[in-house]
Amino acid sequence: MWGRRTAAAAGTAALLLAAALSTAGRPPPPVVTAASTLAPRAYFVAHGGALQVLDTTDGTVVARARSGSWTTGAAVAPDGRRAYVVNGWAGVVTAIDTAGGKVVGRIDAGAQLAEAVMRPDGDRLYVTGGDSVAVIDPEGFRLVAAITVGGRPQGIAISPDGGRLYVANAQDGTLVVVDTASASPVAAVEVGGLPQHVAVSPDGSAVYVSSLDVGEGTGTVSEVDPVDHRVRWSAPVGEGAGNVAVTPDGRRVYVALDRGVAVLDADTRASRTLPFAARALAIAPGDRRVFLASGNTATVLDSADDRVLATYRLSGLDDDGRGFEATTIAFEQPPGADRD
Repeated sequence: MWGRRTAAAAGTAALLLAAALSTAGRPPPPVVTAASTLAPRAYFVAHGGALQVLDTTDGTVVARARSGSWTTGAAVAPDGRRAYVVNGWAGVVTAIDTAGGKVVGRIDAGAQLAEAVMRPDGDRLYVTGGDSVAVIDPEGFRLVAAITVGGRPQGIAISPDGGRLYVANAQDGTLVVVDTASASPVAAVEVGGLPQHVAVSPDGSAVYVSSLDVGEGTGTVSEVDPVDHRVRWSAPVGEGAGNVAVTPDGRRVYVALDRGVAVLDADTRASRTLPFAARALAIAPGDRRVFLASGNTATVLDSADDRVLATYRLSGLDDDGRGFEATTIAFEQPPGADRD
């Protein structure tokens, strides 16, 4: 089922000018009332490729850049010095120097791309597209391998130790498990529907996949055992099957829906829906706050009680002249995170 590997070639580097911004009138810094590591910066990318880097304590935009065309994914180096934006429709991965807001490299994959994830040690960047996962060396910013995984790979996540990739194959209805050491698939788990996005619990004991029923438009979340490679359970969450994120304690799973955000209890499988229209959502490693891309604002929730801690307005205009509307959120690893 693995098909033929696609090739990609390194493109020429380009430079784009960007300026650091600060904004006034922000709400006071959110107070997190329980032990949690706060991710210092959040990276919001608009559908047109514009990037804004937010200070997560007060929502100040500390840097911005433009990567180019339509964005489908993004990842950030552990030290935060590079952001990698997937310009999916153009089949390009763009490297951005976050300090200067400059594009410092591009790779043309020759096929439409989807999402990206960085290995915890920062030595490899993985991008889904075509029928493969492109493996990129961030140091030289060059393609080093292409791992064939199946039909229309979309979402991708990595285990905390960096040893396994989990890839949602929309066309095949599977979650493919890839061994990063050998750069080869080791299992394909049937989850049904059109698998869309993936998240791994912080302790690596569970993998969550959102999947869409095309006929009904309803979404489900499946919990997969990363050792036995089997579906433990599946639960309905409402209409849609967007980004998936897991809280640091592994007890709750957040899913972006068409008209809300589902919160799923990982133990009881009971779910409730929050009244937020989120095109994307994410939780940084070790940070219990949930970040939502809600139109041209970033909404921050406390996952302990789903209280709104802050709402930050994303500034400026996108390439089409409309307000900045984020569709992708990424984080660097916070200080002290395990990078072994």
